[in-house]
Amino acid sequence: MADGHAAYPSVFVVDGATHFPPPLPPKPGQRRMQVRRNRLVQNTLLVLVCLTLLGVLMEGVFIYKLHKNNDTSESKAAESPEALKGDQPVTRRPKPPPIPRPSKPLAHLAAGSKKPEKEGILEWIVEGDPIIHELEYRDGTLIVQKEGYYYVYSKISYSAEGNSFTQMVQKRSQRLPGSSMELLTYKRYNPSPLQKGSVRSSYVGGVFFMYTNDAVFVYVNNGSSVLLHKPADNCFGMFML
Repeated sequence: MADGHAAYPSVFVVDGATHFPPPLPPKPGQRRMQVRRNRLVQNTLLVLVCLTLLGVLMEGVFIYKLHKNNDTSESKAAESPEALKGDQPVTRRPKPPPIPRPSKPLAHLAAGSKKPEKEGILEWIVEGDPIIHELEYRDGTLIVQKEGYYYVYSKISYSAEGNSFTQMVQKRSQRLPGSSMELLTYKRYNPSPLQKGSVRSSYVGGVFFMYTNDAVFVYVNNGSSVLLHKPADNCFGMFML
């Protein structure tokens, strides 16, 4: 070299994309549509988030109410007399179904607290919850309201210490004024004295045709022998077939 200095190659910058056209400016309104799409997506996401939060809130309220109701029921059960008796779990018994109304006349009576000292008609309990349907009770008698065939029965518990005991189911009818008709009879004779405290039961029953206003009753010859320990020991009734 003439000047004594080292020669360096020249550096040229070459643009390799000179063969591509320059980018075009956005079309009119395109940027506005893009903004609208972004807002729509944001609003949709916001609505979904709000619905999710609302569902979580409702679920929390439901769980709170459920626990509160359980606590209230448990506290009431703990305060009940059954729960206070012990630590045993309290089970609620289902209510029994209602008793259907009879379709035909019937009556079933238990003995009351009164009885004849000697002979006479037995009286029966009509207070409380007796079973009487389409029959009338009056002074120890059952009065028929509808004629037809009836099954009539009576059971008496009595002391067997006496010499004899007689139980009769009788009927008074307007067809036989001034007299009574004997329907059923039980008689017991003790030829020899029995042990003190001996008890026996008598039962009679049968089917009879009854007219309207016929009166049926139970007659005993020794009322002092009738035992009135339990209402179920003595009963009297009839029902239409």
